[in-house]
Amino acid sequence: MASVSSAHLVLFIAAILFSAALAGALTDSATIIGESVNDAADTDAAHANTAFSVVSDPGAPNSVYNDTTDTLTILVKNTGDSTPLSDPRDITVLVDGEYQTPASTTVVSANADTWRPGTLLRVEVTVDLAPNTETRVVVDASGHRDHFTFTTS
Repeated sequence: MASVSSAHLVLFIAAILFSAALAGALTDSATIIGESVNDAADTDAAHANTAFSVVSDPGAPNSVYNDTTDTLTILVKNTGDSTPLSDPRDITVLVDGEYQTPASTTVVSANADTWRPGTLLRVEVTVDLAPNTETRVVVDASGHRDHFTFTTS
């Protein structure tokens, strides 16, 4: 009889150890899932508060594209409730579907060093565009996009 009690005791201890390990693994998994949900919610909130519009005038192509220096200049207004970028150079620009590295970005506002709500950002890209062609530009910052179409002169 002592052998049966010993076997039951060993099985009971093994079951307790297995249950403790399983509970620890489930707790860690639940913590990781909870952190992921919080991170996704923060990202969605930042995206919801991010809004901007390209405000360059498509009717004045000479103010947008300088064919002598091959410089495309786009003005983008922050119309959202937050600053979409910590560094304005992190903006993404596509010209006719091709990625372009911005040559420079400048906040166009008195006493502003960040692209705050209501301020303009001047984005300059060096790109060679053919004359008298329709050009499509897409600007992306923090997952928000706006597009702009103009015809070169």
